[in-house]
Amino acid sequence: MLAVADPSMLDVSLPVFAIILIGYICGRFRLLGEGAATAVNGYTYYAAMPALFLGAITSSGFSLADHLDYISVIVGAQLAIFGISMLSATILFPGSLGAHSLHSLSATLTNSGYIGIPMMALAYGEPGVLLAIIATLVNGVVFLTIGSILLELDKADHKGVAAMALVTLTGVLKSPLVLAALAGVILSAFNLDLPGPARSVVDLLGTTAGPCALFAIGLFLVGQRITTGAAEVAWVTFVKLLLLPLVTWVIVLFLIPLPPMETATAVLMTAMPTGSLVFVLSERHGVFAARSVAIVLVTTVFSCLTVSGLLAVFL
Repeated sequence: MLAVADPSMLDVSLPVFAIILIGYICGRFRLLGEGAATAVNGYTYYAAMPALFLGAITSSGFSLADHLDYISVIVGAQLAIFGISMLSATILFPGSLGAHSLHSLSATLTNSGYIGIPMMALAYGEPGVLLAIIATLVNGVVFLTIGSILLELDKADHKGVAAMALVTLTGVLKSPLVLAALAGVILSAFNLDLPGPARSVVDLLGTTAGPCALFAIGLFLVGQRITTGAAEVAWVTFVKLLLLPLVTWVIVLFLIPLPPMETATAVLMTAMPTGSLVFVLSERHGVFAARSVAIVLVTTVFSCLTVSGLLAVFL
């Protein structure tokens, strides 16, 4: 079980960004050889993170009904920013529907899994991990689905609503994170737990998820550069790191009050840098790729300051 005793801002932020830096140094000097980033990311995504999701949900007596206000705050804030970003992109940065969709996803989709979960583990222990997992699932299910639908609509050869819905649903359900979470929710619904050896395997794999995810982010940043669209990158960075958490906080203060830990977690999760899945979608659809890489890079670097500042407020 994760435990934490009144951590300070530095206790939480320094280890997180230090591991990212170590990953970057190892990648920059090729200490792990070719293919290290792919291998570490693959292990994190297909083994460690699903184990963490499954273990946290089954050990917490998870109930979706207990977190509806928390989910509503996060979804509400992200939908508001997604709409604002679509409007601003249309006015300020002319382009296709696909480019505007990825612009908006870049301002909305957070790296709650690879950075947020380890940070919440340090800040709030196991309860914080569960809240971070919920935020990650909201990102993966709600906003990746919205983005995928808009990207399919942007294609001239899309095959109708039914085919588009099937492709989108299949893509979401193929995610090992979603599958692990569904398995955990089903087990919890029937008050079932993992057998002893299976619990040990899940717990051991889950403990590696945080450091491996952070290390993978460092490896990913090696060689990334801002090659185009500096104005757009700067605007999305402002919206993602400052405006989105501000909107989240305003919703909590005036519309949907939350307990202190849920308030802090909701604001911090939405303040995380842009998730690298935006680049995956950009590359797959052949649009916004250079800008998405730059946004992931810049938001990750500047989040060292913005997220540390928020931690100083909440801890």
